[in-house]
Amino acid sequence: MNNVIKETKKAIEFQPKLEQLFNEVDTYTKSHQTLEKENKNLQREVKSLTTRNQNLTEENNNLKSYIKAVLKAIKHFFRELLQIGNEPIKEATTSEIKEYFDNQDFDMLDVKDISKGTTKEDELFDYAGVPSYLKTSKRTYNDKEKDDFEISL
Repeated sequence: MNNVIKETKKAIEFQPKLEQLFNEVDTYTKSHQTLEKENKNLQREVKSLTTRNQNLTEENNNLKSYIKAVLKAIKHFFRELLQIGNEPIKEATTSEIKEYFDNQDFDMLDVKDISKGTTKEDELFDYAGVPSYLKTSKRTYNDKEKDDFEISL
């Protein structure tokens, strides 16, 4: 009976420690569950953001392609204006080309392609720093040496 009383006293003394340990384990369990939920939510958010990033990257690439196509059309249009326009139109077009070059929408090769063989070639080549060896020869048909097989009248 004394042994039972001793064991009962030990159990009574040990009970607060057990309750404290139980509460700590319960707290850690709840904390772990909360962290697992938060982790799952974050994983869903990462997946959603990854998908959004992929969509935005695709949209960005499409917009870049569209801008390139528009710039290509503008280059073609400017070249046509420099070839067939009157002097005021050519002056206005030259100013626009310079502005596009300054804004880095056109590079040196673009300016070369647009202006080569036009009356504004020298001005635009100088402005964009196009090497002179790329310039069109200024000789006309009458200045060219006549072919041996050509007959003059």
